[in-house]
Amino acid sequence: MKVLKNYLYSVGYQILNMILPLITGPYISRVLGPKGVGINTYTGAIVQYFVLFGGLGVVLYGNREMAYVRGNKEKMSITFWEIQILKSCTVVIAYAFFLIYLFFTNKYRPYLIIQSLTAKNYSD
Repeated sequence: MKVLKNYLYSVGYQILNMILPLITGPYISRVLGPKGVGINTYTGAIVQYFVLFGGLGVVLYGNREMAYVRGNKEKMSITFWEIQILKSCTVVIAYAFFLIYLFFTNKYRPYLIIQSLTAKNYSD
């Protein structure tokens, strides 16, 4: 019963994930206009490049390392925290490069800052 319930939640989430943009897309386009949507897309893409480089390879590495120590709970905990520290360091380094990029660009700077604060890492 629990597997069925989880499956239904997952299917519901996937359907909502497909339908919601069909509802919000036209509204956002109308409110922001073509220029606003373009600025949002452009700045979001730039920020996502830095997010991508910040998390590049850490998820695959983490999965592999956790599989190696699967049986030992203490080693698993230590490995988990080591991976979290590694990911935090790579994200901080990527954000430092982003701040350097902001120093050299003046166009859309406020939008880039806002996008960087709301960026999501889709590899998690």
